[in-house]
Amino acid sequence: METNLQINIFYIQKNNEFEILDQKYIKLISKFANIKEYNLFNKKIANAQNLDNPELAKKSYEEVFNAHKRGFNIVLDERGKELTSLEFAKIIQDKFELSFFIGGAYGLREEFTKKMNFSFSLSKLTLAHYFVKTLLLEQIYRAFCINSNHPYHK
Repeated sequence: METNLQINIFYIQKNNEFEILDQKYIKLISKFANIKEYNLFNKKIANAQNLDNPELAKKSYEEVFNAHKRGFNIVLDERGKELTSLEFAKIIQDKFELSFFIGGAYGLREEFTKKMNFSFSLSKLTLAHYFVKTLLLEQIYRAFCINSNHPYHK
């Protein structure tokens, strides 16, 4: 299936314990959209996190994210709006480019999230970052299935 939709997932993560599941969902999503993931973890972020300085860490995340904002920008944030899968499917419908941003261990500043097109919460629970990415990938696939009347959602 040829598609013009581009999905970008930008995240900050030291390791990925769910890589097998992530690749499964990326393959399934690729039937509906071009999808790329970018791990932006770098030495500056590692240093900020090692100093246990939340503000410095958040600023270092935002520095790497700012260069990648394009299309319809969605930040994953615990303070964001919680949606059902059907509501999420409507949000991503009819877009040409979607960019998702998953912060690092200290989250993101409200100033940054307000500059995005949409702030989305997967849960009020605090979740491990590698789990958030996997859950997001599953929900993106589910949204495409909903929007195309595929039976996966049922």
